[in-house]
Amino acid sequence: MKNSLKVVEIVLTVGLFTFTLSKSTIVSVVSFFALVILLVRLVRNSQILKGVSFILFLYLWQIISSHKLVPSYILPTPSKILGIIITQSNVILPNLFATLEVTFIGFFLSILFGIILALLMHITRPIEDLIYPIAVITQSTPTIAIAPLIILWLGFGMLPKIVVVIWATFFPITVNTLLGLRTVDTDMIDVLKAISAKKRDIFKYVIFPHTLSYIITGIEISSPYAILGTLTAEWMGTTVGMGLYIRRSFSSFRLDQVFAGTIIIILFSLLMWGSATILRQRFTRYLGGEK
Repeated sequence: MKNSLKVVEIVLTVGLFTFTLSKSTIVSVVSFFALVILLVRLVRNSQILKGVSFILFLYLWQIISSHKLVPSYILPTPSKILGIIITQSNVILPNLFATLEVTFIGFFLSILFGIILALLMHITRPIEDLIYPIAVITQSTPTIAIAPLIILWLGFGMLPKIVVVIWATFFPITVNTLLGLRTVDTDMIDVLKAISAKKRDIFKYVIFPHTLSYIITGIEISSPYAILGTLTAEWMGTTVGMGLYIRRSFSSFRLDQVFAGTIIIILFSLLMWGSATILRQRFTRYLGGEK
C-alpha cells in the first residue's frame, strides 16, 4: 500500500511539474505551489530539502519572469542571466579573479592581524584598554563610509582594497580569539604545571586547541564580509574587479549583467562561509573524539 502511494505521489509530482510549463500564468503558479507541497511530503531529508529549496526559488523566479508578471528589463529570467555568464565569461573571469585575489589576501592578513591583536590584548590589560575601544569604533563605522577615505589616502591599487577587507573582517576574529584565550581551562593548566610540563606543551595541548575553535568561529562569522569589503572598495574606484563590472553594468542599465555579477559574488561568498562552517564542524568533531 505504501509503495503504491509513493508511486502515485511521484506521478503527481511529474504531472504538476509538467503543468508548471503551461502557457497559462495561473496554471503555472498554482501548479508550482502544489508541487512544493507535494515535494515537502515526499522529501523527508532536511539536507535534500535545503538544496531543493534553492532550486525551487530559481524555478519560481523563472516562472514569474517568463510569464511577464514582472517586466524582463527589471527581473530577467535565470536562464538569461546564465546565458550572460556564459557569453561574457571572457570579461567576467578576469574581473572575478582580481576580486578573489584581493579578497583572499586581505582575509588572510585580517586573520593574522586579528589573532595578533587578540594576543596583545590578552597579554596585558592596559593594551586592551587602549586598543579595544578603537577596535569597536572601526566596527561601528560602516565600510562604505570609510572606503572612500582609504582609497583617497592609498590610491587605486591593490593595497587600499586589502586594507578595506581587513577593516571589514578583523573584529569578529579578534573578539572570538580573545574570548578563546580567556576561557581556557585554568585547572588543566595548573595540573600540567604541577607535573612540570613545558610551556610549549601547555600551549600545544590545552591553549591552542581550545582557542583555535574560537578563531574558526570568528573566521566563519567574518568570511561573508571579505568579498563585501572588496566589492565596496572596487565600487569606489578601481581598474578591474567585479565591483567595477557591476557598476558599469548598472550605469548602462544592463540589469541582466548586474544580476549575473551579483549572483556570482553571492555564490563565492556562500562558498567562503560554507568552507569555514565545514572547517569548524570538522574541528569540533575532532575535539569530540570523532576522527
